[in-house]
Amino acid sequence: MRLLVAVVAAVLCAGTVLMVRVTASVVSRLNDLRQAVDRRFADISAATRLFAQVEKLRGDGVPRLVDAAEALSAGPGILREFVYAEIDRLAAHLENLTDSVAECPGENHDWLLTLTRCTRKSIDAVTTTVVDDYSGSTGSAGRYLAAQGEAIERGASVRRLFVVQRSAQAAALVPLCTAQRQVGVQVRVAVLEKLPPSLRRGAMTDFVVFDGALSYEVDFDPLGSYCSTRIDAHAHRVEPFVSRFDLLWNATEPADS
Repeated sequence: MRLLVAVVAAVLCAGTVLMVRVTASVVSRLNDLRQAVDRRFADISAATRLFAQVEKLRGDGVPRLVDAAEALSAGPGILREFVYAEIDRLAAHLENLTDSVAECPGENHDWLLTLTRCTRKSIDAVTTTVVDDYSGSTGSAGRYLAAQGEAIERGASVRRLFVVQRSAQAAALVPLCTAQRQVGVQVRVAVLEKLPPSLRRGAMTDFVVFDGALSYEVDFDPLGSYCSTRIDAHAHRVEPFVSRFDLLWNATEPADS
């Protein structure tokens, strides 16, 4: 009898241990499954947010970008690497712009042209460095001039202020001013030696203010070469440019024909 009791007790004990192990295994697998489901729902939620943001974008730029990247993925390796590098570059710029500011080395004509084409209200530009034989009708200068003309046709006001050190330098700007006026740009030439002392203080830099809300600023190195370009939509950065332009513009007479 005692032997039977011992056997039954051993069986029950072994069964209990087995049940505990099976239960623990089931619980572990359920936890893994729950975590997997949670991750899946998190991915779906992230995708849903992404699609919701994409739907807010104007036009079909994002689908076109995806389709182009997919189509080019079958091309030569160098082409694929170029496409991926361009997408990464664009993503980096857009990521920077989430803080309403972005900067790049040298002068960025693409930014300048795109901003000009996006403008609806006004473009106010100060230019301190001008090439003597610049006609404004070829290359990137010609494209920029054409984009300004298109902005004017949309109803935007475009004002261009050239800054020179001495009156004698203004004569070299006549062809350029003529080309600007022909597309409807309002042009003035500020001669530093004729300006009030208060307006001569501070650094003279090239900048453009778009729609009174975003500044495009170009910095130069000591040799006068383009060093970097910065766009900024922070009000405390844009307002000084707006004020600076208005002061210089109001202190200058319209350019001679």
